[in-house]
Amino acid sequence: MPERRFEHREDLENAGLSGPDDVTLHYLWQIVDEGVLGASRHVALGNELLLHILNSVPDRGEALLRARLAAGFISRTRGQDTPVIGNSLALLLAGLDEVPAHEQADVLRQRIGNWTKAAAARKQALVSSAVRHLSGAKGIMAFDYSSTVAAIILALANARSDLVVVVPESRTIAGGARYLEEFLPAGLPVRFIPDAAIEHGLAWCDTVLLGVETLRADGSFLNTIGSRMIARLARDQGVEVYGCTDLLKLDTRSYEGHRPAPTVRSYDHPLLDGLKIKGLELADTRAPELEVIPAHLITGLLTEHGMVPPQAIWVLGKETFMGSKN
Repeated sequence: MPERRFEHREDLENAGLSGPDDVTLHYLWQIVDEGVLGASRHVALGNELLLHILNSVPDRGEALLRARLAAGFISRTRGQDTPVIGNSLALLLAGLDEVPAHEQADVLRQRIGNWTKAAAARKQALVSSAVRHLSGAKGIMAFDYSSTVAAIILALANARSDLVVVVPESRTIAGGARYLEEFLPAGLPVRFIPDAAIEHGLAWCDTVLLGVETLRADGSFLNTIGSRMIARLARDQGVEVYGCTDLLKLDTRSYEGHRPAPTVRSYDHPLLDGLKIKGLELADTRAPELEVIPAHLITGLLTEHGMVPPQAIWVLGKETFMGSKN
């Protein structure tokens, strides 16, 4: 399994500080090593981590320094392909140096509290709007874990006892099992199928819901590998495809053409663990973690602003983040 969380020790050592405590390492395992899935969840966990540091380190100056270092570490690791994570942390810390030193910790705590309330309100607006838009859906496929997608499906299932839910399991980060952890305890039956049977599973569905790691100004978005294949198969079968996202996940750098290739990672753990084959070191398991789902494959984006056609993201994003309609 990835263990990037331990790299944070070097940041602290370079600052002349002792290593992170076990609670901090657990938070970093959940976020950086993706022990818990979902970009929105990682933003919330990042906020919780900052609060833990502020409340557990007696010296205020050291606590703030540790919080800044943790935020920077998360931004350059987990946030590399997912700007919402780094963006949210940057907004929390923005202008903090202009606040009197003895007030900075309290100001940061207040910002985190306000951020959490605002995020909850945006998510509730998104879920409510999505449920209204999808009220006629009979079967939904959810590929790879997204806390937003999970909330939408659970809300739909509460209103519709006959809803069919199909979850293909991906061997990349076992995102399907995370859906089971939420759906089954809620009493929601699930058709849990291997990802090789995606085309078969689409026959039960009229809708595909995908999480969004990063939204781009042209209406395309990034999500776990396999998402583009599902979108293509779905559109060929007349199945609607929606990305589910808070508009905060919009990468405003994409207006200027910033569209980096997704990071490549090793899949040794899911593919090679348990195999006892001579020469196994010759097997190269590297592949991207994310891929781009182009706008032409997407029916719409379910946001806190309602259902938005992909081509409308350009203007909506500028209105929201840049105060411009051009």
